Amino acid sequence: MITIALIGSVSFCQKARALADLDSSYHLKCYEYKEPADAPQLMKLIGHCDVLMFSGSLPYEFSKQQVEQLQIPVVCLRQDVQALAITLLKVVQLGYTLTRISLDYRHEEEWQSLCNDLHYPPTTHTLCLQSAQPSQPVLAFHRRALESGQVDFAITSIHAVYDQLREEGYPATHIVDTDNDILHTLAKAKEQAVLAKAEAAQVAVGLIQEQHCLPEELANFAQLMEATLNKKEHGIVVYSTVGKIKSVISHPMFKKWHSTLDSRVRIAFGSGHSTEAAYNNALVASSFTQSKQFYFMDARQTLHGPYPTIEKQSTLSVKHPQLVELSQEVHLSPQNMSRIFAYAALQNNEPFTAAQLAKFLQVTRRTAERMLKKLHDANYASIIGEQSIYQKGRPSALYRLKLPTLIQ
Repeated sequence: MITIALIGSVSFCQKARALADLDSSYHLKCYEYKEPADAPQLMKLIGHCDVLMFSGSLPYEFSKQQVEQLQIPVVCLRQDVQALAITLLKVVQLGYTLTRISLDYRHEEEWQSLCNDLHYPPTTHTLCLQSAQPSQPVLAFHRRALESGQVDFAITSIHAVYDQLREEGYPATHIVDTDNDILHTLAKAKEQAVLAKAEAAQVAVGLIQEQHCLPEELANFAQLMEATLNKKEHGIVVYSTVGKIKSVISHPMFKKWHSTLDSRVRIAFGSGHSTEAAYNNALVASSFTQSKQFYFMDARQTLHGPYPTIEKQSTLSVKHPQLVELSQEVHLSPQNMSRIFAYAALQNNEPFTAAQLAKFLQVTRRTAERMLKKLHDANYASIIGEQSIYQKGRPSALYRLKLPTLIQ
């Protein structure tokens, strides 16, 4: 089932929940804010999800830096001309004159389109919101307009401003979030998640032309990919999935490994609807490889790169406040929690066994099992099944991590 994480105001989340209950094909997890500026803090609380949805462009703008760190699709509800028009109609039905309202809006082009359709601006008391616009100046704008006596009613696109105006006794309303707009955005979120999952599961090939690559470097590559090395005509090949390769090549551990390679080592990746197609695309991508850079060619034969990309964030510090707090909660050292987060990033939400974690952490299986029990007890890991490699013997539990997003 698709999991959609929604960041929005209390009233928006209540409405979205009611609509989402009508569709059992996805699960909606809501994270409610009082102010749009709180959205970045809420992102720290988000557990596993397949897609992130924002209730509007304002909380999205506040969270842009954190969004860039995510490897899942992100969608945002946009207030359009229809929402503005319905809100104005609602105000008229309440008995107010449009020339005596104050209005803030997010998108200049939508407002101008409505004015053109009406052949004149309904009101001149307007404020176009900027990116990551704080609520207080918007609240002050409406207060001044209402207290001046030139305006009888306020329309705002920010739920927090609406709540405050109502609390202070001013007549006001929020720009309508129509059921149709919310349902359309939820459907878009689900569609983006399904497409991302399908692409992530697609077969992918990593190709290394190994003439100048040391055996231990090849072994480290195989460990990072959690795959076996296969010798082919054009070099060493590993078979994996797009999701796994994307998570690996964006990981600091891979970048560190890649930075130590001889500049003559050629590396490339490709994906396709078959292993042969993926291998051929990797071969094409390898023809573009330059010193210390490589490319990825997808199933549509679109070339991505060059990689590795420039680091936008530093390696996770064991002094990271969230990490320290989690370590205390789970009763594991910050060093071990940091390494577990590193493993989670490489796993890309794929299930794993205690033995696989032990191999990555370079500890005994028993130690890894104790760590996983602590994570499981704190609800940061779940047992989703069993894996039996041999017919005899006890099967191994399959785990999936449910760690929160750590914001740098």
